[in-house]
Amino acid sequence: MRNPFKGQIERHKTALKRDKLSVPLFLIAQRGYLDGDYSILDYGCGKGDDLRELEEHGIECIGWDPVYRPEVEVESCDIVNLGYVINVIEEKVEREDTLKNAYSYCDKFIIVSAMLGSESIFARFKPHRDGVITARNTFQKYYAQGELRHFIEQTLNESAIALAPGIFAVFKDKAEEQKYLLERQRTRNHWRQITTHVPKPTSKKTTKSIFERHKNLLEDFWRTCLDLGRLPSDEEFEFSESLKQGVGSLNKAFNICKEYFDEEQFQQAAGNRRNDLLVYFGLSFFNRRREAYSRMPMGLQLDIRAFFGKYTKARQLGNEVLYSISDIDVIYNSCVEAHRTLPASVLNGQHDLIFHKDYINQCPVPLRIYIGCATQLYGDLDNVSLIKAHILSGKVTLLVFDNWSKEEPLLTERIKIKMKEQDIDFFDYVGEYAPQPLTNKHQFC
Repeated sequence: MRNPFKGQIERHKTALKRDKLSVPLFLIAQRGYLDGDYSILDYGCGKGDDLRELEEHGIECIGWDPVYRPEVEVESCDIVNLGYVINVIEEKVEREDTLKNAYSYCDKFIIVSAMLGSESIFARFKPHRDGVITARNTFQKYYAQGELRHFIEQTLNESAIALAPGIFAVFKDKAEEQKYLLERQRTRNHWRQITTHVPKPTSKKTTKSIFERHKNLLEDFWRTCLDLGRLPSDEEFEFSESLKQGVGSLNKAFNICKEYFDEEQFQQAAGNRRNDLLVYFGLSFFNRRREAYSRMPMGLQLDIRAFFGKYTKARQLGNEVLYSISDIDVIYNSCVEAHRTLPASVLNGQHDLIFHKDYINQCPVPLRIYIGCATQLYGDLDNVSLIKAHILSGKVTLLVFDNWSKEEPLLTERIKIKMKEQDIDFFDYVGEYAPQPLTNKHQFC
């Protein structure tokens, strides 16, 4: 039986002093949300270190804290950061109210973060309610990843998206949510050059003359076509009016481009984009998300028309490929195909496939969805180097190394994601578990 704590909990001592951006804000900075187009509310900002950094970058921001900035008038902002706040509140009802209040101020989305912990951490401190009392008389509620997601979703009655261990986003703006999820699945195409070594012969002197007069504009247009995997709309190409005045129409510009550029690159880009969308729709079923076609971003609507014809067809195909990953043969065959086509990988019989995370979007669609279902529980793979897809057990293991650029990087963390149990195990290689060097790095590069 737990002994009740009778002292005074000193919440203000949980406010940390930091000399760099906190992890939740750093994560969204990497995804372009701190480029100055979005306003930020730091709800529970502590001593305001994040605010000072945001202000230095000219970002519109507000910080409120019940101890250090109680006088600040809170206003709605595009993004609300509730950074490591709920885990220091000992009353569960107050935690829920704090989360609801913070969410009410966001226009686009809220980022919610909390400390993760295990039984070994609990054993080091004095138990109190559903958490512990630290040596500084502060309260800490240590969550498991799935437990934190459940708390957020149950409190807000909204789906939470894992950004990283202990960090989730909840989007109030569903169009913004779709843009974010689509961007996660986008394959980045890398081309060595735009034009072919020898332009395709053409008997149309007027076409050649048009190309020579508008070469730079057509090159920009072709890059946009490659990026989208389809013809852009007027709004998707910045110089569409200039191009139409010089060439006649976007369709005519595309036909000219096909004569002078590598059309095979475009076909590859179109295939990549269609696969990205299949992964997106497959994972939307896994997350039980469905948005009305009319509320989707215009770019996504154009993608659906170009690659599937109808929204119902896109969802049908996404649903089919999601359910296909329950078949072990589908996963095994996808791993074999990935091993054959990826720049580097290790296939261990019928047990697992290991490859570098940079190659994930080059994998077959079923394998991408299989791994995508796992990373929906974990978050983005920013710190991960290698991915191990277990073929028979329904698990995915993520491997983190101290410095991948080293000849023999040291394994510092192993994360095993168990999809059947919807749970994650974290294994740190510290103390008695010394980090192990990766002696066969060359097989993954």
